[in-house]
Amino acid sequence: MNQELPAPPERPLIRTDDLDDLVSRVTDLMSSHTVAPARSGGFVAEVSGVRTPGLSLLEMDYGMAVRLTADPWPSYVAVSLPLAGGMTAQHAGRRVDAVSGRSAVVGAPASELVMDWGEALRLLVLRIDLDALQSFAGRLVTAASPDWPDLRFDPVMDVPEITAALLGQARLMQRVVADTGSGAVNPLVTAQMREQVMSTLLLGQPNSWTAALRHQPESVPHTTVSEAAELMRTHAEEPLTVEGIARAVGLSVRALHAGFRRELDRSPKQYLQQVRLERARSDLVAAETGSGVRVIDVAHRWGFSHPGRFATAYRHHYGEAPAVTLARTLR
Repeated sequence: MNQELPAPPERPLIRTDDLDDLVSRVTDLMSSHTVAPARSGGFVAEVSGVRTPGLSLLEMDYGMAVRLTADPWPSYVAVSLPLAGGMTAQHAGRRVDAVSGRSAVVGAPASELVMDWGEALRLLVLRIDLDALQSFAGRLVTAASPDWPDLRFDPVMDVPEITAALLGQARLMQRVVADTGSGAVNPLVTAQMREQVMSTLLLGQPNSWTAALRHQPESVPHTTVSEAAELMRTHAEEPLTVEGIARAVGLSVRALHAGFRRELDRSPKQYLQQVRLERARSDLVAAETGSGVRVIDVAHRWGFSHPGRFATAYRHHYGEAPAVTLARTLR
């Protein structure tokens, strides 16, 4: 049985008991829409969230049953994941029954979206920039073609494993931002988490590019893998993403993955983590007495946002905790 991950503490972006105010402020976050309450009487609606370039996470609890009608929107894809309760939706000629832990609605720009929210509904909406998503999809496929259709998704997400994966990734991003503070999260981390969400959606949810995304990648020359690995080694302190590395060496993301698996027996992400662990160890070993170097600062510098996970990865790779390495250096 799927269990919802605990929500991180967040300050609401919106808290109001005025319907017009609610619609106006949510329109600023999403797109033009109307809200028709299913009953009269008071309510208190809350919207909290995390906003990063290309991907925003908005958690909504309106405290009442409503019919929400959203106009077609041009610039993003919205994945609506019930956290509690359920809803029905009409979108792109399909009816969707979305229930917490099992199913979700994928809204795309092509047509109006009509949703009937239950009174107990608590909803997490992933707002993903369409240009960023389509660009990322282009990096995943093995060959580019100007004749490919616009990226469109089946609105019915009814594979529990996919909904659970997206929810887990979204919760991780919320937790990292809540723990670190808005604007203070290492861009290395947000870029990686954004790519993970987009990969899950593109590969897990049927869409107009599914056949191309699942096509066997082309063979990758050994020299190209070496070039990508060298790029990681020489720019490890920068906010590298697998997508950006693939683009730099002229490959699709899937082809880059296949080449790394064949040549180095690991994924590009695993290789980059190894490089960054090596740089972190070098910083710990080079620390001087009185320099004020801390393990958490070294971890953050090299893109490890969670000290516990950094310590686990470091211990697995070097057989000791990073704090032990630093203490021995400073003796």
